[in-house]
This record gives sequence, C-alpha cells and structure tokens, in this order.
Amino acid sequence: MGVAGVIGVEVAGQGTWVTAQPTSWEQTAKYMGMETHANLFAVIGTNLLLVAFAESSRGAAKGTDRMYPGGKFDPLGWSKGAEFETLKRKEIANGRVAMLAFLGVMSENQACPGLGPVEALKEHIASPWTVSAATNANAVPFL
Repeated sequence: MGVAGVIGVEVAGQGTWVTAQPTSWEQTAKYMGMETHANLFAVIGTNLLLVAFAESSRGAAKGTDRMYPGGKFDPLGWSKGAEFETLKRKEIANGRVAMLAFLGVMSENQACPGLGPVEALKEHIASPWTVSAATNANAVPFL
C-alpha cells in the first residue's frame, strides 16, 4: 500500500511523494491538495490511543488467545483453517517484497532528488543509455 500510495500521488498530479506533504508544521494540514480535519499531532495521538487499547486487550488475554492472530483479533475465524501456516508464510514473503519495493523508491529519491518514481522511469525509458543507475554516482553508494 505504501508503494502504491507513492505512485498514486504522482499519477494523480499532486507532485512527488516527498513534496506532497506540508513543508512546515504551521501550514494547514493537506493531503493530496485537500485540507484535512485534524492536525498531525491529533492523528498521531488518536493512533497511539487505539494501538495502546489493542495491545492492552491482547496482553490481558490468556494462553493462545494472546498470540497473533487469534482471540479478539480473529472474529471471523480465519486462523483456524488447514492452510493457515501457508498463508502466514505468504504474508511474510509479501511483506519482505513490499519492504524491498519501498527501499527501491527511497533509493531512487536519493539518486534523483526531486523526481518521483514515475517521472524517473519516464526519463529512463526515454534515454536508457544515459539515465540509469550505472550513470548516476548517487544511485550506487560506496563505489
């Protein structure tokens, strides 16, 4: 979802994922050009309270209900199927691929500051021999 959001901001014409956020704390909070109803600290505080409640509920459980997923965190009973172990492995593998994808997005931003991934891809397709990781010293660190 993070990489899709990075690309979505640029495709929607709202700048790059780096420039889509407010540049100072005093600015009105905006997301993709629209004003939001809460400032950043209110959102962080609300998330903190919700996560604290969920974790305290999990901590109060006994035995196997305390593990993820299970107990109150599995109201539909999805963790009780025969292929649950396979699904857990697939989720871990997909999470690792997502982390590598976002690492690629961050690396692209370091190599070409100011360009989003879509714009950088367009430039590479237009001139693959002159615009690539091999032609940019920032793209391959420690060389």
